[in-house]
Amino acid sequence: MELVLLVPVLVVVLALVVMAGRQVAAALITQDAASAAARAASLQRDTASARAQARVTARRELADRGVACSPFAATVDVPRFETAEQVRVEVACTVTVIDLGGFGGQRTLQAAASSPIDPYRGRTP
Repeated sequence: MELVLLVPVLVVVLALVVMAGRQVAAALITQDAASAAARAASLQRDTASARAQARVTARRELADRGVACSPFAATVDVPRFETAEQVRVEVACTVTVIDLGGFGGQRTLQAAASSPIDPYRGRTP
């Protein structure tokens, strides 16, 4: 008799653990996307291409790992690309909680990463 009462509780606990795990995984994927975007931006030769490459890289990284963002934003912070020492990228990805194993609503995942600008990026081999 006690087992019949305990099974629904265990199912709910298991569902909560799965939901929490999926949310943590999505947050880590967002952090990886920010890191990859910062590195891609740091390899570019000018500010415009750094911004464009960071956005493309972050969006591709999220899509490849199964995180569907709506809306998606990638902000590249580098005031003077030619003289700066590093580039910082912030990624914001709004996902529906159902995609993460939840019961509805939305959650915005945010991550930021910095990468030193490659001093050899302007040289041709």
